Amino acid sequence: AIVTGVPAITSYLYYNRGKEEGGEEGGFSLPKFGGDGEGLSMADVKKFGVSGTVAYILTELAFWAVAFPVASSALYQTTGHWPDVINDPTDRGAVLAFIFTGANIARLLVPVRLGAALALAPWVDENIINLVIS
Repeated sequence: AIVTGVPAITSYLYYNRGKEEGGEEGGFSLPKFGGDGEGLSMADVKKFGVSGTVAYILTELAFWAVAFPVASSALYQTTGHWPDVINDPTDRGAVLAFIFTGANIARLLVPVRLGAALALAPWVDENIINLVIS
């Protein structure tokens, strides 16, 4: 639930906010980036409409799918045992702490994650969105 829930809720909120701000519903066009000297932002992803939102969901799912095994491996390396997140609240807290720390470090990589979503958006449009619509 954590792996799919957090990115899904986040993406849903961004998608609805994008629609309210006049985001594109249908069709596909390349957005213009950073004309005012800013870097990549969520507004750039929203310019891709549904395809951008789905691409962002996929990049977030990939991040969280990697975060849990990395946190579990880090716990194993430091304590010498694999985490028992179901029965042991100490291990559960430790794994969540590793994920929290990793997520804060990953904030440095937000432009890379947004860039990945932007790079993935045309593929998503062609291979997912168009197949679902037709």
